[in-house]
Amino acid sequence: MYSNSPSKVNHDYLPPRAPVVLITGASDGIGRALARIYRARGARVIGVGRRPAAMVPPDLRSDYCRVDLAQPFAAALIAEFLRQHGVGRLDLLVHCAGIGSYGAVDAQTPEEIDALLNVNLRAPIMLTHALLPRLMAGRGRVVFVGSVVAALPAPDYAVYGATKAALEGFARSLREELRGMVGVQVVHPGATRTGMHAKAGVPLDRIGGRRFPSPEWTAEHIVRVIQQDTPVATVGAINRLLRFAGRHLGGLVDAIAARSALQPVHPAVHPKPADPSLYHCVVTGGANGIGRAVVERYARAGWMVTIIDRDAVQAARLCCALQETGVTATWIEADLSQPDDISQVFHRLMTLPPVDVVVQSAGINAVGPFAAMPLDDQLAVLDVNLRAPLHLTAGLLRHTLLTPHAALVFIASLSVYTGYPGAAVYAATKEGLASYARSVRVALAQQNVHAATVYPGPTRTDHARRYSPDNRRESHRMSPERVAQSIVAAVERRRTEVIPGMTNRLIAAVGRVAPALTMYAMRKSIFEKLPQMHRNPGGEP
Repeated sequence: MYSNSPSKVNHDYLPPRAPVVLITGASDGIGRALARIYRARGARVIGVGRRPAAMVPPDLRSDYCRVDLAQPFAAALIAEFLRQHGVGRLDLLVHCAGIGSYGAVDAQTPEEIDALLNVNLRAPIMLTHALLPRLMAGRGRVVFVGSVVAALPAPDYAVYGATKAALEGFARSLREELRGMVGVQVVHPGATRTGMHAKAGVPLDRIGGRRFPSPEWTAEHIVRVIQQDTPVATVGAINRLLRFAGRHLGGLVDAIAARSALQPVHPAVHPKPADPSLYHCVVTGGANGIGRAVVERYARAGWMVTIIDRDAVQAARLCCALQETGVTATWIEADLSQPDDISQVFHRLMTLPPVDVVVQSAGINAVGPFAAMPLDDQLAVLDVNLRAPLHLTAGLLRHTLLTPHAALVFIASLSVYTGYPGAAVYAATKEGLASYARSVRVALAQQNVHAATVYPGPTRTDHARRYSPDNRRESHRMSPERVAQSIVAAVERRRTEVIPGMTNRLIAAVGRVAPALTMYAMRKSIFEKLPQMHRNPGGEP
């Protein structure tokens, strides 16, 4: 036993250290309730919120950082706040801040889409990257507060649902990367009685807001889940049932959701033209890889094709080659990570015939451990792979650039079923895109516009060759032409989800029932083959 006697002092003794907990969204709702619980338990709670300090509880003000997480410099401000307050290590980081949205998919403005992505997804990614050295110093844990909507079709909350699904996809792959260094958890609460619904414009009478549990109840259950160290957990028995149904009874759940969706208004349906030259296909990323194979397939069928790509040389060459065969082909040079370029895409499409098929194939990657990779490279992946498709889809509907019988095709990835350690942000974007596609499909179910999601596995493209740590078995990858064939068949048969190839379908099935097994395989085949220098997170707080 420790004694005050000088002759018996144990110099190895260290007094107990109060755990340091940082909570975003701490000025309101669930975040404020979490802060109170941890403060009552003796933790040092650092709260982050948008409200002025005068509007937060007095006991939180001394360690309160006021910052708008939608701003690109928010993570840097929080890191500087911790430095100034002498916080060299963190025991727990809880990403609780979030905003909602409500409305038909074609009613979402670019500003609303960006705000949701910035607060709900981009900010947690940036803040986690900035604070990982402090979490590693304390062998701490990061907790992402998701939503049960991540596993459900959300026709009236399409972008919100996509951000929460993407957050789960990010956390799943990051957990494998940080195994043994930092714990990673995802907690999915259901609807809670906070001010978020009213701010998003949700009619509370329609959703029964008065019956929602209090933020204090939800916070207590989140704390229990954190203590249990459950990798993925859902709060509440009803929410667990909803999540199970959303993941395993998709067709039934989608049909029910379609009945209550806010339906966009589209023109009356007209008979399809018999002449194939009157059909118009638009492909993003159409100059190379899978996108190019799709362009060539529709061109051979006599369709008019439009390529959207930043590779002006390849796009121009392809268009010239197609035009020599008599196909009407055009291209739009655009870097889809740039909002101004997306706006120019709409201006160009307005001068062309209405679109029958849109294939969103553009995508980039940044392979390497999340902690060691430059953050800007990873955020570019987020912009091209997720932000751009959301903007393009909403804009195509808002500007009525589609024919009444159009099809929207979203190219996701097999990583939705397997995870992708070594490319956690890429995994996030594909999971978010798959969720968004599902919500769009349900939202347009009563219209004649179709939406399909395609989950390609390893494909024999320059993209795969560039980002794979091992190309010795490249010949075993599927050809882009075969993937394109699956895409065209999905459009013709109005299929909703397609996994090209029997082997890929088997891998996806294993991923559904034994996710730990496919994640282990991905770790062995990709993450552990990355150069050692890229697997050392390094860095000082």
